[in-house]
Amino acid sequence: MKKYILLFAILLSSCETQTEPTGSGYWIAEDGNEKFVNASDDYTDIFKAWVEAHNEKDIDKVLSYETEDVILDLPDGTLIEGKEAHSQGLENYFNLDPELNLFWALPYVGVNNAEVWIIAGSVEDTTNEEGKQSRLLMVDAQFTEDKLSRIIFYEKARPSSQN
Repeated sequence: MKKYILLFAILLSSCETQTEPTGSGYWIAEDGNEKFVNASDDYTDIFKAWVEAHNEKDIDKVLSYETEDVILDLPDGTLIEGKEAHSQGLENYFNLDPELNLFWALPYVGVNNAEVWIIAGSVEDTTNEEGKQSRLLMVDAQFTEDKLSRIIFYEKARPSSQN
C-alpha cells in the first residue's frame, strides 16, 4: 500500500498547474499597469485579409473588416473617423495604385483589460506623377468584436539614397 501512496504522491507532484498568464511589456492604464500576451492568429488572418482587400482595391471589402466608427491615424497627422470618411479616402488612395506587402504581424491582448491589438509592418508601393514610390509603414490596430476599430499608421523614413 505504501508503494501506491508513494506512486500517487509522485504523480501529483509532477502535474503542472495552470496559472494565469502574467504577460510582458508595460502600459500605464487607468485601472493599473497593463501587461500583454499573444492573441490568436485569427486576428492576424483578419488583418491580412484587410491588407489584401486594399491590394484588390475593393472598398466594400476593406470596410467589411472595420467597425462603423473606425478611426484611422495616418502618418501625416490626418485623422479619418468612420466608414463613410474612410470610403472617400480610399477612392483617392486607390488612384495611387497602391500595393501593400505585409512582412510581419503580431497580435496581442491585454491581460487585465482584454483589449486586442496587432502590430504589423508593411512596405507600401504607390505610383504618382513623380513615378513609383515606396515607404515602410508600421501599424498598430485595435480590434473590437473581431473588427478593426482603431488603426494607427507610422512611417519609417529612409535615407533618400534608399528610396
